[in-house]
Amino acid sequence: MDHNLAIQHLLLDDDEAEHQFDDDERARFLAAAIIAGSEVSRQDCIDTRHPNRLYLCRPQLLPNPRINTPWQVLYNSHNDRAFITTMGVDVSTFSSLLTAMTRIGGRWTLW
Repeated sequence: MDHNLAIQHLLLDDDEAEHQFDDDERARFLAAAIIAGSEVSRQDCIDTRHPNRLYLCRPQLLPNPRINTPWQVLYNSHNDRAFITTMGVDVSTFSSLLTAMTRIGGRWTLW
């Protein structure tokens, strides 16, 4: 923030700026200040726009959602800690539930 104030001070203080810079330097300095200001403004707009956005954009999505989904990786790992953390049951309990559901409802699809 102090850097922006220094730039504004130099832009507003015409007498001092005339002595320090020739016309070309002044033009380059002014262009740099405008570009920096527009970048700061753009970033502020991005930061304040939709602060509670609850959906994923393309970079956060899987490249191929049918291969190596997080669920497939979790299921194939047979890691008790991961199963308990995500579903509240260990691997053997989940397998028992899956078997019971298969008997009751026919084919049970995991993915």
